[in-house]
Amino acid sequence: MASTESPNYVQKTTPKSGESLFYTCSLPKAALIFEDSSFPAPQVTDDWVADYCEAYAECNEEERELWNDLCCSIPPSHSLNPMIETGCKEYIDSHPPTSELSPTLQELINAVKIARCNSFTSRNIHPVTSRVNHSCTPNALYLPTPTGCSLRTLKPVQAGEEITISYLGIYLFASNGLRNSILLSEKFFTCQCPRCSSIPNENSVPCEKCHPRISGGLPEDVEFEDAPVNYTVAICPKCNDVLSPAATSLRQKLEEKSTAALRSEENDMDVIREIHEVCSQVLGAKHYSTALTGLTIVDSMCLEFNRVMILGQAPEELELAECVDTLTRIFQFAEGVIEGGGGMMCYSQCLTVARGLGCLGDEKSVAFGKVWAEKAWKFLEGFGEEGEKKVCLKLMEGKVEHMELLEGKGDRETSEKPSKKMRKK
Repeated sequence: MASTESPNYVQKTTPKSGESLFYTCSLPKAALIFEDSSFPAPQVTDDWVADYCEAYAECNEEERELWNDLCCSIPPSHSLNPMIETGCKEYIDSHPPTSELSPTLQELINAVKIARCNSFTSRNIHPVTSRVNHSCTPNALYLPTPTGCSLRTLKPVQAGEEITISYLGIYLFASNGLRNSILLSEKFFTCQCPRCSSIPNENSVPCEKCHPRISGGLPEDVEFEDAPVNYTVAICPKCNDVLSPAATSLRQKLEEKSTAALRSEENDMDVIREIHEVCSQVLGAKHYSTALTGLTIVDSMCLEFNRVMILGQAPEELELAECVDTLTRIFQFAEGVIEGGGGMMCYSQCLTVARGLGCLGDEKSVAFGKVWAEKAWKFLEGFGEEGEKKVCLKLMEGKVEHMELLEGKGDRETSEKPSKKMRKK
């Protein structure tokens, strides 16, 4: 079950990061670094300890050896340890040994701890990819495949650079503090990359002196960036005004509320909408809380657009316009955080918008759909699946039929910005 042999990387032990992978040659953006297999995929239930026990029990000897060769970073005093030990014991009690290959209790405990530190999407674990370290400025992208995964370069790289990916999903676009809080709670380490050591711009807000608040909120032209906006984290680069303690405190409270809502299992869209509206009015468009709550809302809208398009209908124009207005600001935010971040963060939503616009059928909408398809294509060209690429290319050519929507994802909008009433919906 070894990964596909690749001349593009070598494994080394480093004092700082332990086992790490490094490039052995220079590669352009979107180049395939390697393909990797997966260990037996665990079930995804609420009992994740039992799920990993079952997956490990299904491994053959070679797979178990590779699994056990991965590192575990759970501190000995962490509260997860007794929970894992209890869960493994319960699994052993309900699955008594049937052969010499049946894992022992200690084997399962070690295996589950390793899995908890090294799993990816759908709890998959990979013999090589699980050794790749995290960075908040990654140079490689993890892409699931039917048989495992592949890694491609996010930017041109040089021989000798360490291969890094993000463990954070959409929270890659959050503040230094939130990123490291998630990494510490889920992966048991804090990141020391250059981005984490620099002044963040993901929690920037409009300067209080440059943009005086009205009844505690931003003027609409500032909130929706219809006018030039001077953003600041602490000291405004334009006027040198220092963000007030009251504004700093309010920003922190809204960050906490938005994070709690986004990470809640309830996924209450009414709550998320309310928080997004407040974040937009108080923090502005360049703050991660506004962007991430907005992305969740856009995701919900895109699901509905896809549903109606599969039925051969076009999305409702006003809702589509609202979606596009929000997505525009999210895309710009992500581009400002990481080069190419707009495509990484929301290429599928861009594609949905492009489809929806094409579904409306009029010349102006189809042309505007091409613009959104081109945004999606900048990401899909190097990292997309073939079906997505096919749909995107058709949309870029202005070729849209309702039946084609079944092959991808889609939406629509107008070239005019939504009215203020729509924005406040």
